[in-house]
Amino acid sequence: MRIGRGGFYAASALLLAACQQQKETGPDVAASDAGIPDVAAPLVAPSMPSATENPGAARPLASFAGKDSDADGRITAGEYAQAAQLMFRMMDADRNGTVTLAEHAAARTAMGEAQGVVSEQVIAANDSDGDRKLTLSEWVAGTNAHFDALDTTGDGAIDSREWGARDHRAQSPITTPRTGPH
Repeated sequence: MRIGRGGFYAASALLLAACQQQKETGPDVAASDAGIPDVAAPLVAPSMPSATENPGAARPLASFAGKDSDADGRITAGEYAQAAQLMFRMMDADRNGTVTLAEHAAARTAMGEAQGVVSEQVIAANDSDGDRKLTLSEWVAGTNAHFDALDTTGDGAIDSREWGARDHRAQSPITTPRTGPH
């Protein structure tokens, strides 16, 4: 079926009129009228305390039980990555998306891990862009390599035997530089 010019223009006018109408979503009530205080930013959950503010919350993330979030006796790659991301957020004390040498050292000290390899070595070994701080992606690359080293059976999970067979704390990205290609 062919539409003439008049029909085309009429259909276009109807579409334009429909686009100009606003969808009805309910009464227009200001936030203050609804009992909600006027705020410049949306209300969000409070941020998590840093490792230096609450080392007790960060310390379990270095343990087998702390990483085994479903308590099934195995740490999957997903659980390990989730704990690593949480640890990164806790080390990033100023919440700017990077972990500096000072933040890393402060987190290690607060968690009671001041001995051993110094934070400078950890940062240098995992800092792929050479800016002397770690981004989440750099941190995750280091922790992924650590997970792979601990998963000696290659089954995608670390059990308590694998966890206990290696000095995981001495090889952790929070305490030891990553080995291998960056």
